[in-house]
Parts: sequence; structure tokens; C-alpha cells
Amino acid sequence: EDGKNVMLLLLSVFVCFWLCVVCVDCSQQENGAPKPHILMVIVDDFGWAEVGYHREGSEKSQVMTPTIDSLVADGIELNRHYVHQMCTPTRTSFQSGRLPVHVLQDLSGPCQPNGGVPRNMTGVAQHMTKGGYATHFVGKWDAGMATPKHTPKGRGYQTSLNYFGHGNWMWNENEWQGSQNNKSVRPPCDPPNCFNDFWDTDKPARFLNNTVYEEEIFRDRMNDIINAHNPNQPLFLTYASKVAHYPLQAPKEYQDKFSFIEQPNRRVYHAMVNYLDDNLKNVTDLLKSKGMWNNTVMVLTGDNGGYVLALEGGCDIHTRDGGFMCYNGEAGANNYPLQGGKYSHLEGGVRVNAFVSGGFVPESMRGTKEEGIVHVADWYATFAGLAGVDPTDHEAAASGLPPIDSIDMWPLLSGQTTTSPRPNVLLSSEALVDGEWKVLVGKVRNAAWGGPEYPNATTASDPIGHHSRDCKKGCLYNVHTDPHERSNLAEDKPAKLDSMLQILANLSKTIWPNNPGKVDPKCAEAAETLYGGFYGPWMELDLDLEDL
Repeated sequence: EDGKNVMLLLLSVFVCFWLCVVCVDCSQQENGAPKPHILMVIVDDFGWAEVGYHREGSEKSQVMTPTIDSLVADGIELNRHYVHQMCTPTRTSFQSGRLPVHVLQDLSGPCQPNGGVPRNMTGVAQHMTKGGYATHFVGKWDAGMATPKHTPKGRGYQTSLNYFGHGNWMWNENEWQGSQNNKSVRPPCDPPNCFNDFWDTDKPARFLNNTVYEEEIFRDRMNDIINAHNPNQPLFLTYASKVAHYPLQAPKEYQDKFSFIEQPNRRVYHAMVNYLDDNLKNVTDLLKSKGMWNNTVMVLTGDNGGYVLALEGGCDIHTRDGGFMCYNGEAGANNYPLQGGKYSHLEGGVRVNAFVSGGFVPESMRGTKEEGIVHVADWYATFAGLAGVDPTDHEAAASGLPPIDSIDMWPLLSGQTTTSPRPNVLLSSEALVDGEWKVLVGKVRNAAWGGPEYPNATTASDPIGHHSRDCKKGCLYNVHTDPHERSNLAEDKPAKLDSMLQILANLSKTIWPNNPGKVDPKCAEAAETLYGGFYGPWMELDLDLEDL
């Protein structure tokens, strides 16, 4: 008996020692240095011209983004950071490490059974957890909801405070059903006409909705996460802001800062971006006060360009605080001087505000501008590399799903190499960026330019969204020397056009068709009967919805 006790004691000591070693290894890189904290920020429908660092002279007075501008000045500006033309594909691209053509190319809603990231793909947070990170998600998910596996928790985030759809109303978290000229129900509304879209890790966020401005709720949750975090453990925090997706809402005190802007959609949009800027100051200041900023990598990216469609009506006075709320059409953003916007493969739709900052960025790289191609999918392998984890998706391979496309960008961002490892981006079967060249085929949407003060009274009747271009034979642009896409070189360089069209055709053969499926009525049934009027997963549950 004594011998058994001795063996149990030795085994316990060994297990404790092994756990300590694992913990140390998980918090350190191979060279013994601590792994960096990672703050990933995804901004919704973020126009190119909505930041101070993309404006010059008197044009800067139109926007107020001092925090973002300072972070860019102290970091690396990513001048050619590409995403999809719409939000869901971009978000599934980041979470899965695939180009949208290999995961999802179209918008999908939370009630579509195959919407978002396919069930058996590994999420980036799962890799980060394996690397010893504390993982948290705050904000817009828009990457699936059908089963618990599709939620942030199922994808590896230990906690989340999120909404699942494209957008929600920012004072009561009612789902946003589209612009009024389509099918929007102006809040408040009750089931079954609409549901609340607000989720707290594994249950409805019923004690948080209908309290204060949603971005304030997100700010407070991030404060709680950082305040409770042990700085000795690496942190992976994704903040996917509601700013500045429709419907447009912001506290009146922020709208009043832009009283000089007559057009209400643009005024509220700028107010929302200014609120985001303050939120970023809050979270970065908190990381600094905790002694974490000097070992932090912060990445910010838009999910697509700003929307430039028709106004389709005016804005209403919000009853909560007297500010404007805009939910007609999709207008208010500005991508000047780029052409196009959201829903377009022109640069204004797929080339977005993006930068890397934080104390982990080598001093030699701070204050630089990177002109190489980076895609939002590349952060998957980049973060996994910083975590010391192999990014290979073995679960997807076992299910016959496409492998990751993600490329580790840290050698480029840290100055170890001067050339981006990404040669091209297949945007769709009709659009390709390859090096400094870009080819478009078919009908190109939103084919026009705005000005520094777009939209305004004179452009309201002739929005960018009313313009298109026929590229049936192919349009060719050098987006390095001509990022505004003003010179179609198809006739001047026929050999280059043919070469680009051939590359486009070859790469298009790899496109993976993913059909999200039709809206499942059991989703609304679960929202009404299981979750008390909140959206949540409805498949692969312990409870049988047929019995409810």
C-alpha cells in the first residue's frame, strides 16, 4: 500500500511538472521571449476616406480619427490590404484562413444552415487556444450560427459578446432586416416579426440588450476582459465593431461634433467612426496601463469598402436621445479618391483601410507604408505563427474541404523580407489582382468616383451606385501606379490583358462552390420558443426542437 502511495505521489509531481512546462511553453516563443498579445479589429463598411491619414490639408477636417491616425504613424500602414466586396465572405475568410472563393462568396444570414464557415473547418481562435492564448470575441460575428460549432465559442473563442447577423439596431439589439425600401421593420418589434440578435458566449445576452449604445456595451466588455486578464498569458482579442454598418446610429453628442455636415447620412456615419476611434483609444490605453501594449500586435482592417448606394429616403429623429437614425438605402460612406465601393470589385470596394501597430512591431518598421499585397485571410497563418502553432487545417482535410490559403506575413511585417509572399488575390471568377495588375470582366458595379465631401446635396440624385461599366472583353488596370483605376489599359497592352485573363481562368478552376442553403424556419422557431426572442443555434442541440 505504501508503495502505491509513493507511486501516486511521484505521478502527481510529474503531472504538475508537465503542466507547468506546458504553461511556460505556451506563453513563450521558441527563443524564450513571451508570445505577443494580439488585438484584431475589424471595422464594418469602412470607407477609404473616413480616416484622417487618407486625407490631406483642409479635407482632414471632415473626419475625426486622432487615435487611428496616431496608431498608423507608430505602426505599418498596409496600402494594399484586400478583402471581399461584402461582409460575410470577408469575416469567414479571416476566421477560416481561406480566400472567399474557397469558403464563401456571397452574403449569408444566421438562419441559413450552411451559412458562414463550413462546420468542419478549424477557426483561427482554435489554433490560438492551442498556442496557450486566452481567446475572446466582441462584436459582429456574421460567420454562421446553425450549430453550437458555428458560434464563436464553437470556433475556439472562450468568451464572446456578439450578434450573428449583418447588423442590428444599436440601442435595443433588434435584428436589422434590410433597408426600409426593401423590408426593414423599424424597432421596436416583437416575435415573430423580428428577433433580438445579441449573444453572450452560450446564451442570449438578455441582461445587456436594450440598455445603452451597443458600442458602449462592447467597450465595457473589452474593459472587463483586459482588466481580468493575467498579462503573463498571451491574449487574443477580436473586436469586430458594429461601426459603421446600417442602420446608422450614434449618440447625439457625437453627431453634434459634425453639425457642419448638412447631409445626415454622412453626419451620422462620421459620428460613428469618431465613436469607434474613442473606443480604440480606450482599449489601447488600458493595454498600456496593464503593461501589455509593449508586447502587443494590433491589426485593424475594414471588411469591405464603404457603401455608396442611393439614399432612398431621409433619416428619422431617434427617440432615445434626439439624434438622427438612418436606415433608408445604404449611403453615407466615402472611398475618395478610390473608385467604387461596397458590392464592387473596384479598389474602393475591396482595398480597405488597414494597418499594424503595437509595441511588438520592430522599431525599424514603425512609421512605414507597406505596398505589397496582403489579404485578410493571411492573418490566420500570421497569428498562428506568432502563437507557435501549425496553421494546417487537418479537420477540414479529413472532411474533404479546401485547405487554407493563408500566408504568414510576419517575415514581411517584421522586416525580415522586403517582398510580400502573396503574389495575387483571386477576388472572384470576374476579378483578379496579380502583382501590380488587375483585370475585371463582366458588368462592374459602382463604377464612379466621389469627392472629399461625398455624399452631398448635389450627388444625392446621381450616386455612385447608379453607375456601372461594361468589361465584357476585360478591363486592365495598373493599381500600383493608378490605384484610382482611371486608365483602362486593355487596348494599350493586349498581351498583358490576355495573360491576366489566362491566369484568371486557371485560378477560377479552383473556386469551391458553397451554397448556404435556404432559410430554415426552425431557426425562428428556436428563437421564439427556446431562446425567448433571441437568435441562437438551432441544430445539433441537446434539446429536440420538435418537442418544444
